[in-house]
Amino acid sequence: MSRRVISLIALVALALIGAAAAPWTLRENGLSSSLSDHMKERYGLDLTVNGRSTFAVLPIPRVKFEDVTIRFPDQALEAEGGTLRGEIRILPLLFGRIELSDFDLSDSRITASAQALRAVNWADAFKSRSRTLHARRLILNRTSIRWTDLKDADLEIAELVIRWVGENDPLTAYGNALWRGERVILTEATVYPDRLVSGDISPLRLTVAAPAARLSMQGEAQLGPNPSLTGEGSIEARSVRDFTRWSGVKLPFGSLIRAFAVKGDFSMDRRRLSWPSVSVKLGNDKLEGTMAVRFDAKRPVITGTLAAEDLDLTDLFAPFAQARTSSGSWSEETLDLTHVTGSDLDLRLSAASARLGKLRVEDMAASVLVRPGEIEASIGRAGFHDGSLKGRLSLVSANGATELKSQGSFTGIQIASFLTSVGEPRWITGQAQGQFAFEGKGKNPDEVVRRAQGHSTVTIRKGELIGIALGDALKRVEKHPLLASLNWKGGRTPFHEARAQVVVQNGVGEVTEGRLTSEELTAQLKGEVLMVDRTLNLKAEVASAGSRKTPVIAFEIDGGWDNISVIPDARSLIERSGAAKPLLPAARIPPEEPTPQTAVQ
Repeated sequence: MSRRVISLIALVALALIGAAAAPWTLRENGLSSSLSDHMKERYGLDLTVNGRSTFAVLPIPRVKFEDVTIRFPDQALEAEGGTLRGEIRILPLLFGRIELSDFDLSDSRITASAQALRAVNWADAFKSRSRTLHARRLILNRTSIRWTDLKDADLEIAELVIRWVGENDPLTAYGNALWRGERVILTEATVYPDRLVSGDISPLRLTVAAPAARLSMQGEAQLGPNPSLTGEGSIEARSVRDFTRWSGVKLPFGSLIRAFAVKGDFSMDRRRLSWPSVSVKLGNDKLEGTMAVRFDAKRPVITGTLAAEDLDLTDLFAPFAQARTSSGSWSEETLDLTHVTGSDLDLRLSAASARLGKLRVEDMAASVLVRPGEIEASIGRAGFHDGSLKGRLSLVSANGATELKSQGSFTGIQIASFLTSVGEPRWITGQAQGQFAFEGKGKNPDEVVRRAQGHSTVTIRKGELIGIALGDALKRVEKHPLLASLNWKGGRTPFHEARAQVVVQNGVGEVTEGRLTSEELTAQLKGEVLMVDRTLNLKAEVASAGSRKTPVIAFEIDGGWDNISVIPDARSLIERSGAAKPLLPAARIPPEEPTPQTAVQ
């Protein structure tokens, strides 16, 4: 064969290969009509091609349709615009049929109805899938999904790949999308649809990650009248505050909790998600116990019993610290429990050691109850500075106002170590016991305090006043009253018992009983505690033990709660001084009486 013939054959072969590899643009609608019939028959989808149709043979037979519209029955789903690509199965093509082995939809806009999709008989759809040959892969690229009946659930899919080769193989999916402005990555999703529709148990794996949270599970799923899911999984959130703000999921104390993680074996059905044995991480603290979430109520109800070695609850009490402004006054910002009562909570907590701000308790047993607009927290028992305490606190919001109620009791507490723990000077020692009950109602903390009602009683036994020796002061007053006012600080005053009772009405506390007794002296306390201004207006009168005379010395106690001033009463000291007593002003004379004349010679 001559070289010319060989060259000619080679050129013809190259031309045929190039023609086969190059895409052909078809202006007739025969190709799209054939594919539309195939999709209607096999998948129940209506396909309309409004743009060009392109066909290529090499290296793999493939088609491309531009400006397509795909509709699912009953308006469950509709995809408008974009480009549909797919690989053609060769064997059906030889018989003149167009069947795609995969679908690739790009730059489309999908509108879907969650209610209509739930109404689809997916069991029949998957059974049909197992009986006939279907596409092995569906790919979505740069496609948006808008929901007609779901709020703030729209997706901007960058890539989603769903692959199912055959009925004995698992359906797998992976991809990523933008949801509420954050990138959500589906790392892995695996399930056996044919086993699910037949009522058998299907292995399941799922891993989803976002900047605010991560979900991972591995277990078994089963459909039927009561679908169920069991296995092992974990839920992690770097910041529950950020997660609730981003996702819109309402959680109790969601705006107050930082890092949070739940890990353990679980079981789930339509009514309940439960962890028989769970490990919970709250910040740096680890708790163990049981948890459950009920779905059969009006709102999800989270229940649990958890225990920890060490527990920091400071974040949960942050709103109480914010009740005061930076200047020290009570805040006038409106109280709102909505952001911390997003779902119901019934939780039992126990801890070998727990911290609430500056306070630390031991062997604590507590409970927290959250309902719409209502929070109730109680401590059944807790060791506290060699003693014990218990109490209850409730907040209820209704009609634009919040009602606060608190009550509690304590016994055997070392008052000196308590003062040190809260950063106050150790000005008194002894064992304290007492009780209190307060309540108030208002739109903001300032209004709640102004309307506060309640009472408290504190008794301290076998203690000392530090920084003042009242016994020595009494002796100095007897000899040199005026000099005593200049030199009264220092030393200690031991006492048998100190007791104070305060009754609060409309934010003003009146000391109805206040006394201190020791072997050498007695002291009486009276006056007011102004809760609104956070100031004191008290007077202490000190006398020798067993004396029936007027008090020997008195002290004025006033100033702010954070800056208390104790000053000897000048008048009482002057009255004790024979030389200085005439300097006191005489009793006031009524205006109608003549003023006595004084003659100086």
